[in-house]
Amino acid sequence: MNNIRVSVVIPSYNSERTIIPCLESVTNQDLEQQFEVIVVDSSVDSTSDLITRKFPGVKLIKLHRKTDPGTARNLGVRKARGEIIAFIDSDCVASPGWLSGINSAHQSEYAAVGGPVINGNPESIASWAGYLVEFSEWLPGNSQRFVKHIPTCNISYKRIVFERFGGFSAALYPQEDFLYNLKLAEVGERILFEPKIEVKHSHRTRLRHFLTHQMRRGKSALEVRKRALTRGAFLVNYPYLAPLVLPLLLPKRVITITVRFLKRRPAGVLTLLYSLPFVALGTVFWIAGFLKEAYTKKN
Repeated sequence: MNNIRVSVVIPSYNSERTIIPCLESVTNQDLEQQFEVIVVDSSVDSTSDLITRKFPGVKLIKLHRKTDPGTARNLGVRKARGEIIAFIDSDCVASPGWLSGINSAHQSEYAAVGGPVINGNPESIASWAGYLVEFSEWLPGNSQRFVKHIPTCNISYKRIVFERFGGFSAALYPQEDFLYNLKLAEVGERILFEPKIEVKHSHRTRLRHFLTHQMRRGKSALEVRKRALTRGAFLVNYPYLAPLVLPLLLPKRVITITVRFLKRRPAGVLTLLYSLPFVALGTVFWIAGFLKEAYTKKN
């Protein structure tokens, strides 16, 4: 008989610097029911060896080629036995009550439950820029509410959701989770933001890596808009309008992030001021990625 309540699925690639604190936080959860931890690892560094040596209770799925996180999560779900599938990233640390909060919230009919994301390496300005660009909507201190999206570094789903809707699309990395959650919202499924379910997420500390990732996000955003018909979808068919429309995103994003951050962390105004130029630069690269993909698709 299967007594597993929650399966934690963690995609991993070259995570030797972060996998130990991640797994320590997950395996030491205070959940009373049984849970399992599954890592799907395609690393070429020592990540798999560290897991095998230090965490023998963790189920390791070793892949022999670099695999995108969406595909890795799909593989983990297929091997999972839990009624609830919880996702966290290999560069995250879960709060002690993370799984108990997830389990409690899933006593309801909600399809998915997630919570706040905290900046796990606040000593880096590039990290702050990445954090603010991607996670300002899920800052600690926000109230419980229904949302259209929570990133896969801190979200959980009832197993029946994957049985109904399938898995993540590998072609849309790094926004495969965004499209998946939009699909749920379109058919009336609800995603709950629960403030008690917290993780710390470490971000890219090198400016070059941050900017490259933002361009990649811009490219995948085009396909998301094409498939989900979200705001900006018309630019898929009329890319020549993009240079006129997309620059408006820059001041809008900076203002939105500023308001969100100051509302929750007014004492962090200096951090915000240092970070905003890099937030703006990251947005420019996002726009460049979107434009490049739009013209590539059209031609």
